Amino acid sequence: MHMRTILVLCAVLFVSLVDGQDQVRRDCNEMERKCRSCLDEINSVGARTLPNFNRECRQRTQNRWRWRDIDRCELSKLSCLGWERQLNCSDLAELAGMTPIRS
Repeated sequence: MHMRTILVLCAVLFVSLVDGQDQVRRDCNEMERKCRSCLDEINSVGARTLPNFNRECRQRTQNRWRWRDIDRCELSKLSCLGWERQLNCSDLAELAGMTPIRS
């Protein structure tokens, strides 16, 4: 009897955690969408495309990741998705789905 109760509680907890992760992803995607709607109002290309940030991360991850440029809105989304991480350039590359370099 107690084992069944424990299993039911574990199943409820698991479903709640999975649903919570989906909600975070939906919220982060919505934030990126809203950011993109405002991004056109920024007149500075450098402020939109973050060239210094991308150059620095490309250099720091050159042996581990094929870095592709990310813009301000994608960076915001990745920061949202990686809220529990340190979010260095390698973490951002992983979250963004960049291609790892095999050695």
